[in-house]
Amino acid sequence: MQNNMTMTYEFVDPEMAAVLRETNDNNRKISAKTVDSYAYDILNDNWDEQTGVAISIDANGVLRDGAHRCEAIVKAGKGIWSWVCRNVDAEGTYDNNRKRSNADQITIMRPDYESVYKSTRYISCARTMIGKGSRAPVSPKSIMDYTDAHKEVLDIFFMNMPQSTVPKISLANVYCALYLAYLQGVDIDDILSFYEILCYGMSTSEVDFPVIAYRNYLLNREVGAHSGALIEMGRCQYALKKYLTHSCTKRTVAPSELIWDFPKEDK
Repeated sequence: MQNNMTMTYEFVDPEMAAVLRETNDNNRKISAKTVDSYAYDILNDNWDEQTGVAISIDANGVLRDGAHRCEAIVKAGKGIWSWVCRNVDAEGTYDNNRKRSNADQITIMRPDYESVYKSTRYISCARTMIGKGSRAPVSPKSIMDYTDAHKEVLDIFFMNMPQSTVPKISLANVYCALYLAYLQGVDIDDILSFYEILCYGMSTSEVDFPVIAYRNYLLNREVGAHSGALIEMGRCQYALKKYLTHSCTKRTVAPSELIWDFPKEDK
């Protein structure tokens, strides 16, 4: 069978991407979150141009694969180098596999990482740390860069924290709130003691009342109900502060600000 496909390595600038995306009239719905993530990587020079994944155009000039990349190039206002495959099958099946998660990507790109740094829990924490609690897109490359840059302190915290899960308790927001406290000087042994009581509720001491109150809040919260990462982290930090100061409160409160905040950017 004759095959007229061609493959060239080209610089796809915003003008070319804008033309291509206009032909994307019979493809899947564009995910704004994916476009934002790609554009962020392009603007911050984190886009990997060596993966070999081509932008595909059929014999009729219709974009068949690469719509999100083209949208991201336009949004970023900055081009990328990419393989471009032309004259592909106009009736073929494209990109019909399961999307790779951040955990999948990190496992592939960094097999040397300890399992904890490839876990969904850690990745969620890293995303929160990088975005400082915002919902800004965070790419696998950004997570790996963050991990490499902070590996020494991350090892002390995450390699000591229990990795088993407890329903409704072992949440990324809890880990991130406790990690921020650790970064600002709270002893790791105090954090581990707090977390053990939180997970298992094995205490009758009044000193532990703040932890038990927070535990009950998490256990009684409706599935899927949350107030946003910063508020949930603040509630955890409030319980930790009350526990450390031996304040025998039976209430769990979300403070207006984090008690232990995100580290300031290095100058």
